[in-house]
Amino acid sequence: MTFSEILLYSANKTRVAIYTSQFSIAKLVFHALDFSGKEYDFFLMNGENRVSNNDFVILETGDAEKAKDFEPNIILISDEIGDEHLISVLEKITPGGILVYPENKEEFVEKAENYFRKLAFSPSKISKSGENFVLHTDLGNIPLISKDENLLKNANGIQLLCQQFGVMEEDFYEPLITFE
Repeated sequence: MTFSEILLYSANKTRVAIYTSQFSIAKLVFHALDFSGKEYDFFLMNGENRVSNNDFVILETGDAEKAKDFEPNIILISDEIGDEHLISVLEKITPGGILVYPENKEEFVEKAENYFRKLAFSPSKISKSGENFVLHTDLGNIPLISKDENLLKNANGIQLLCQQFGVMEEDFYEPLITFE
């Protein structure tokens, strides 16, 4: 599908953008949503997609123009995204939408003039245990299979995004444990 076709398909749906350069973030979101039986369609940067006429459509992109033109209802901005295009992306979040963003981008978020709900996240607390990582949460320490440290630093933001689909915190950690 071309980007124009994606926009047309998504017009009357809940548009969820994952603004990232890390493909593993979208993979973890999908893993958690699938684990919880949530239904969604998606379009990935690599051209992969699933279209089943669901109410939620997820667009994964590292392209600021596409993130902006998608006019998301909900958007996750991952930690590694640069600041240079953030304002233009934030201005296109639909009124009353939801932004999940790293707390270190607060100054840019405060400059946005449109109204949306702001959910800041801090980098996840992780440590190394032998070859593996351990995620430190309020619910306790969670051993992980994933060796992707950059992904794990965004785990708090990914969890907040999944919460918008009805996946609560405790329900998020179980699929996270099995994610490679």
